[in-house]
Amino acid sequence: MASIDVLPAAAVTPRTWDEIWGLTQAYYDTDRDYAEGWLRTHQRIGLFRSGDDELVGMASVDVFTETFRGRRLAVIFTSHVLLREEYRGHNLIQRLGLRVFLQTRMRYPLRSIYWFFDTFSYKSYLLLARNLREYWPRHDRPTPDWERGLMAHLSERTYGASWQPQQGIVVRSGRKKLRGEAAPLPADLSDAPDLQFYVRANPGHAAGDMLVCLCPLSLGNWAGVAWRALHREFLGAGRRYSG
Repeated sequence: MASIDVLPAAAVTPRTWDEIWGLTQAYYDTDRDYAEGWLRTHQRIGLFRSGDDELVGMASVDVFTETFRGRRLAVIFTSHVLLREEYRGHNLIQRLGLRVFLQTRMRYPLRSIYWFFDTFSYKSYLLLARNLREYWPRHDRPTPDWERGLMAHLSERTYGASWQPQQGIVVRSGRKKLRGEAAPLPADLSDAPDLQFYVRANPGHAAGDMLVCLCPLSLGNWAGVAWRALHREFLGAGRRYSG
C-alpha cells in the first residue's frame, strides 16, 4: 500500500525536488526550471510513495476562498497530477482528495466546496467521468450558466490572458506538454463518448492546451467516488485471489 504525504511546497527538500523532477520528466516534455518554479508557487505538494519509499506519484494542491454571485465558496485547485501506471486503480488520488476535502470542510464548515483543475491528459478528465455524478464540462449536457461563470471567474484569476473563455481552455505555454507515449489516446473512440468529447473540447491537448474542469464536492459526488473505489478494491481482490 502506497503512503501519502502532504507538505508545504516550501518544506520540500532538495532530495525530494530531485525525485519530483525524475517523475515529471518521465511524463512531461518540459524543463526543470519551469516545472519546479511553477510547483513552488503552490501551497502544498502531495507525494505518493511505495513501500520502498520510491516516489510513485504527486499532485500540487491549493485551497482558497471565493465569493461568486453572492455565494461563499471554498475551492480546491490541483495541478501537476502524476501517478505511475502500476499504482493507478488503487484510489490514491481519491484518498488524497478526501484528506484535503475533510481539512477544508473543517476550516470552512458553511461553504460549498468545489474542485477546480486543468488537464491536457484525457486520463485526468476520465477521473471525473468515471467517479463523479456531477461535473463540468461533459458530453451529455451543456454546462449551466452559474457553473460556466464560476469556471471563467476562477480561470481568469488563475491563468490570466492564457484563459480562452469561448473554448473553455488554457492556451499552451509552449514549455510543458504531455509526452506522446505517456497517455496515447485509444485508436477506436466509437464507444467512448467521454473521450470523444474531450478531444472535441480540447483539440490542442497534445500540444499542451489544457481543458478547465469543475465539480462540486457534494455528498452525491462523494457517494459516487466511494462506490467506484469499493468496486476497484473488489475487482483488485478478485484478481489477487483468482487462479
